Amino acid sequence: MMKRLAALLAGITLVGAAPTTRSEIASRAFLLGTWRCTFTVGNEAGNYTTTWSLALGGLWLKQTYDQPKQPRAQPFKAEYFVGYDEDRGQWVRFGAMTTGQYFTIRMTDTGSGGWGWRYVSLFPVKGRAASGYDTVFTRKSDTVYAVDGPTYRDESGATVTEHHVCRKSDNLPRPIS
Repeated sequence: MMKRLAALLAGITLVGAAPTTRSEIASRAFLLGTWRCTFTVGNEAGNYTTTWSLALGGLWLKQTYDQPKQPRAQPFKAEYFVGYDEDRGQWVRFGAMTTGQYFTIRMTDTGSGGWGWRYVSLFPVKGRAASGYDTVFTRKSDTVYAVDGPTYRDESGATVTEHHVCRKSDNLPRPIS
């Protein structure tokens, strides 16, 4: 009996091995390049440019933002790093802006190149966190994506939700190494 069980187990191969950081980063190759984006937040609208590239030996995605002066907002630049944690099977995003703001984000793969984002505090937070995602990144195609969220109170106290649509402005293939 034990010999049969051992022979059976020896013949089993693992199907669908756990994803690696490189394979997960490669699954987002469509992002590499420059994108022109529009956004709305409440009654305000504007535009910006964002560029995605490989960083730190190809194990991270780097996203840079360049938002020019808007009718009611100052210009800013930002840099974010997006990576995959093999041990936890989760995505993370860290970023800082010339406005002094910074963000830490846990990301869940929602399929088809999309993510659900949960903002994470580095400090104790009072109250209970809401369920669901704070922001959803949706891949519409290899040349269009949308970001919806977060929702928050603006300077006037009104509740607003950010909506972004980004269109790739260069379609040059970028190999993942």
